[in-house]
Formats: sequence, C-alpha cells, structure tokens
Amino acid sequence: MKTLIVDPAIHSRGGHHYAAIERLQAELARLGIEAPCLGSIAATPDVVRSLDCTATFTSPVYGRDYDGPREFQGRVDRTSRELTRALRELGTWPDILILPCCDQVLAASVARVLRRHPLKPPPRVLMWLLYGPHHQLAPDNPSAIAFHDEARRAFTSLLKALGGRRHLAAYSETEAMAAFYRGLLPFDVGVAPGAGIALPAAVEGSQPGTIDHPHLTIAGFANRAKGYRLLPEAIPRLLQRHATSCFTVHGIVAGSDAEDESWILDDLQTLGPRVDIRKGVLSDEAYVDLLSRTDLLLLPYDPESYRARGSAMSNEARRMGIPIVAPADCAFAWPAFEEGHGVAMSRYSPDGLAEATVDALGRLDALKAQASAVAVTSKDPLQDILEATVEAARARLQYGTADAVRRLLGTGL
Repeated sequence: MKTLIVDPAIHSRGGHHYAAIERLQAELARLGIEAPCLGSIAATPDVVRSLDCTATFTSPVYGRDYDGPREFQGRVDRTSRELTRALRELGTWPDILILPCCDQVLAASVARVLRRHPLKPPPRVLMWLLYGPHHQLAPDNPSAIAFHDEARRAFTSLLKALGGRRHLAAYSETEAMAAFYRGLLPFDVGVAPGAGIALPAAVEGSQPGTIDHPHLTIAGFANRAKGYRLLPEAIPRLLQRHATSCFTVHGIVAGSDAEDESWILDDLQTLGPRVDIRKGVLSDEAYVDLLSRTDLLLLPYDPESYRARGSAMSNEARRMGIPIVAPADCAFAWPAFEEGHGVAMSRYSPDGLAEATVDALGRLDALKAQASAVAVTSKDPLQDILEATVEAARARLQYGTADAVRRLLGTGL
C-alpha cells in the first residue's frame, strides 16, 4: 500500500506539523505501511532524515498574502508543478494521500495533478481542514469572506478529480470549523483532532489531591496569535496574588511569525525563579514530561484567529487531564468550558487572562478532578481513522476502471 503524506509547511522540529507527520508515520507503521512525506524546500536535514521527507515546496499556507485571484493562481501553478516533479522523482503513485493541513491552494494543486493522470487510479485522500479560507482570520470575518468561493472551487475540483465522495475523508478539529466547511463544500466534514504526539493513557481512579504549589504552563510556537504578548503584564500580577504558583513559559521564536518579539521571553526571564523560560524545541519526552507536571494550561489565543480553529495543545490537555484557561470565543475550548474543566477569559487582555487564571486557581482541585475524569473517557480516534482509510483504499482497487471513466466524464460525485 503506497502512502504519501504531503504538508508544504513541514520544515523543522517542534509544533503541530512535525508532531502530526511523526505520529501518522508511527501509526501507519503499526499497520505495516510506510509513509514518506513531501515537505517544505526549507526542511532541515534532521527533518529530512527523521520523517523520510523530500524537500519539495516553496510556499506553505503561512506565506500567503491573499492578494487576489492572481496570487492564488500563481501559488497553485507553482505547488502543482512542484508536486508533479516530486512524484516523478519518487517514481510512485500513491494509493493513499494524507494532507494533515490542507488549504485551498494544496487542494487545487492536487486536483490539477490528478487530472493530468485520468487513467491512474485515484488515491484515497485523508485530510484535515485546520484553518478557514484565510488562515489568519475566522471564517466569518468580513475580510475572509472574499476567499470562500476560492476555497469552494478548489475543494470541489479535488472532489471531481478523485471521482467521488467515497475517495475522500475530511476532518476539522472543532464543530464550528466543520460546520462552516459543511456549508461551503459538497462533501461531509467530520470532527476529529489532527494527528498529534502520542501521549500516555489516562488511568481511571487517578484523581488528584489538593494542589499546594500549582504549576502553570504556556508552550508551543510563539506565533503572534498565541497571545504571548499578554504575559509580561499578566504573569507579574499572578505572582503577586498567588505566592505558591510557578510558571513554565516555553516559546519557540525562531521560525515563528513573531521573531521580532523575542523581547517578551527576555522580559519574562527577569521575573525570578518562579518563572522558568524555555526557548528551544522540546523533545517528545521533554514535552510530555512538561505536560505531566502541569496543573493548569494557559491558552490565551487570539479569538480573531482561533474563533473556529482547533488547538493541538487543547487536544493534548484533554487527553492528559489538564484544565485550561482560554478566551471565551475560542471554539477549541468550548468542550472544556461545557464539561467543567476550563475557565473562560471574558476579555482578551492581560487583565482578562489574569482574572480567569485567578478564578481557575481558586478552584483548581475541582477543575483538575473533572479534567481527569474526562481524560479517562476520551479516545484518540486517529487509529480508527487510519484503519478505515486503509480499508477504503484496498476496496478502491475493484472500482479502478469505472472510476477512470467517471473522472474522464467529470461525473460520480
């Protein structure tokens, strides 16, 4: 079973792109399937080695300036050309194509490549739609609406190039994002976390006791939308009000869109021994260790970017029984709010973060007990999704000739 993972954004260790591909490859290996990947032309040598990655693409979704139809078309031209060249060099045609972070540029590019080979059997496509049509804006933002039709046409062209809905499975990480895409696209979109780092299973009955010295954490790529700029004001206020609390602030600045804001971590480093600053990429083991020692996870993400989007760290907190603080308008946090293991920021500001965190610390034992109870019943659906994908790809072989005819005729949706 020839499987290929395609993510033009993967270029370095750390962050959800690397974790997703690493996890997908590990889970597929358990099924006896190798899954090399195509990544960014900027992929570092260690990424190329560890992920069996071919450095391919010159423009990930994050590089877009959304400057109208010509900019979109130029990116599709370039991405489809680079994908064609990579497939030719690999000398393979995939039975399964996995797109862990698919946008309309990638969808239109894959569609174009498939249309150039109408007699080849279409692959089974598994993809996650992590962002709206504008990756920096909520889908309902007036400035993003202009790109809805761009996305509709791109994903519809992919569906036609595949020859029908049965060759495609699509997911978003939140019900809000999935509902948006269901209303926009001619196929169903399910709700499932993106592939993420493998985590230890929660153990039933492992309820926490009283937490005397709470450990608060914020971690990840220090992109502007992650809210690190709230910390220099919020953390000193929290240190004054909760003398027993300590913080770990992990932020990968290099390669983020906020490299000019490294001063934030430098300022936090002056706050004393109760604030531990980490700037490098964490190994899987170090990351899991950090989460296992976290009593409260701070996710002060910008609601303008994250109103409908998911959060890998929120997914991981849920599976590990860690309560969270997040803005009230962020869809990824709504399940935690509803289930009683999340506290909402009513205002997106340093004061709003400090107030919500004070609230959480005041009832942390109860929040953590509820988070632990939810973690025991939470199941990561990735293995089931991959098994269904492999089964569907194998079943596809019997439809090969009929599908070729449908694709040539543009029917069969």
